[in-house]
Amino acid sequence: DSFIHSFICADRGLRSLFSLPQVYLQPLNLRVMLGNFKSRVRDGTEQTIHPIQIVRYWNYSHSAPQDDLMLIKLARPATFNHKVQVLPIATTNVRPGTVCTLSGLDWSQENIGRHPDLRQNLEAPVMTDKDCQKTQQGSSHRNSLCVKFVKVFSRIFGEVAVATVICKGKLQGIEVGHFMGGDVGIYTNVYTYVPWIENTSKE
Repeated sequence: DSFIHSFICADRGLRSLFSLPQVYLQPLNLRVMLGNFKSRVRDGTEQTIHPIQIVRYWNYSHSAPQDDLMLIKLARPATFNHKVQVLPIATTNVRPGTVCTLSGLDWSQENIGRHPDLRQNLEAPVMTDKDCQKTQQGSSHRNSLCVKFVKVFSRIFGEVAVATVICKGKLQGIEVGHFMGGDVGIYTNVYTYVPWIENTSKE
């Protein structure tokens, strides 16, 4: 089975029945795991819910990675607690220079394995579109949100998943695949997809 480890990332209209992850996660035998703060470690408080409907963004393709998102309708509502909360979706663009919170995975000092085991949050400023287009990563993406990492990950050549950008308490970006080290993160700018999200969730 495949798992998506996720917050319930949704606006109030989506309530507790939708999650908003990346498309590249394959939906076959998919289960959504909520409230898992440390990769591969479980304490019994996690919520695992099967999906009953998966809707990919209509324009997604490998050549358009910025359209890398889908909606997942859960079989039952999630239970909100100190580990699982609704995260409102941003409906406006974020100003360059705004310092946002990035949620992601890293390796703890004692972990010498292939998989990250530490979930962490860090802060990083949003770059201007002009500066983003100058980077190797940003030049090939549209509808993108670029952030400048100010923290060096403990294994810069490891594949690190930094999945969400939260600006002023709202979901502003979700990752475009993974990044291999580096100091610039490229994200799908969620606010540009709000009409599709709202229309899809009403159907």
